[in-house]
Amino acid sequence: MEKVLRSVLVRNLLGLLALLGVHYVSDRYYIQERSGTNQYLPYLFLLGLYAWLVFHNRILYERLYLRQRKREYLLWTLLIMGLNTVSMYTILKLQFRVDYTLPLILSFWVHTLAGFGIYAFYRSTLPTPAVIKPALSEPLPLTNTGELSCLVNGEKVVIPHGEIRYLESLENYVKIITVRKTQVTRLTMKEAEERLPKPTFVRISRSHLINTAHLETLESDSLTIGGKSLKIGKVYKRYVSEQLTELK
Repeated sequence: MEKVLRSVLVRNLLGLLALLGVHYVSDRYYIQERSGTNQYLPYLFLLGLYAWLVFHNRILYERLYLRQRKREYLLWTLLIMGLNTVSMYTILKLQFRVDYTLPLILSFWVHTLAGFGIYAFYRSTLPTPAVIKPALSEPLPLTNTGELSCLVNGEKVVIPHGEIRYLESLENYVKIITVRKTQVTRLTMKEAEERLPKPTFVRISRSHLINTAHLETLESDSLTIGGKSLKIGKVYKRYVSEQLTELK
């Protein structure tokens, strides 16, 4: 983890230095003509621009666009870029007394597109995460005789283990997703984990506890049950691997 973090920091530092260096090559003849803090304001703008590129690529693009939340991605991107455009126009007019601001504002959009293009190209060169073969050659039979007894809306409900696909934490409640319907009961995830048999039921994150009998696909950091993709928590990856190995 520390090695990965160091690599990310070095990569971003090199990218920032490259951006500042490229700008300085063309700016070194004019920097002395500016006085006071105006000499360095363009470089502060570049720092802000780089921070925006990192936010766009790692937050908006990865966590919205790549997770099929494209409409949210588009709305947030256009909103932030619109606000930045207005801010740039105001600063250029009032601080730098620039009459023709269009080229500088266009450069902001071009830098954003270029930074995104470079990042997208970098991602395309990364190896595709290896898909881990499901630990079970055959799913466990759904005729499991065990049952989970709980209260739903004040009434006792008995749910056969084999019908449970996965459980989702709702703080002091648990949502139980079965092959037939979804039930919500007042129960903590820890209590549910203690009442369900291992290794048939495996905790994969703080929010989810799955029935491996319904496991459809399994990758390095996610799995699919009932057509639903669930993320495996970083601190649970080793535990999940060990539990699934016991089922082989």
